[in-house]
Amino acid sequence: MPAVRRLAATALVAAGFLAAGITPAQAATAATSCEHVCILDARTGGHPDYDRLVFDLTDNVAPPAVQAQVSADGSYTPGASDETRHLAITGKSYLLLDVYPAEARSSGPDAYTTPTVQPVSLSSLKGVQMTGIYEGHIGFGLSLGDYTRYQVSTLTAPNRIVVDLYH
Repeated sequence: MPAVRRLAATALVAAGFLAAGITPAQAATAATSCEHVCILDARTGGHPDYDRLVFDLTDNVAPPAVQAQVSADGSYTPGASDETRHLAITGKSYLLLDVYPAEARSSGPDAYTTPTVQPVSLSSLKGVQMTGIYEGHIGFGLSLGDYTRYQVSTLTAPNRIVVDLYH
């Protein structure tokens, strides 16, 4: 009988969320500690015509804006610094991303779990590096191999940033 009561209680909670217009996924992410979207991780995949980089995000608010800029030498200026740095992973060219507004936590349930410098062995994508966090902006640098063009998009349900690098 206790199992039946637990099942009934679970059904009532689910019905309450749905009546309030909250899906189970939204209920799970409602407890996020991020004021803006948190970037949780970066994952990659190779496809016949393109390589894909996906940044998984929390679902607490709409996805952030993303600005992309091609760099010939992989140089960037982190935050408010006047210091010019270079991406750690060598590429033929580089793509710099500025994600805003967003957060990347170092610990807790909303922590960014990918190493800050991540080598990748794909045709068009050779590495991903977090270049800095400053006043709601998060920078990433992509070290590239041969590619013809790129496309950056944001998707929802679940929230994510997708970067496609075409061979």
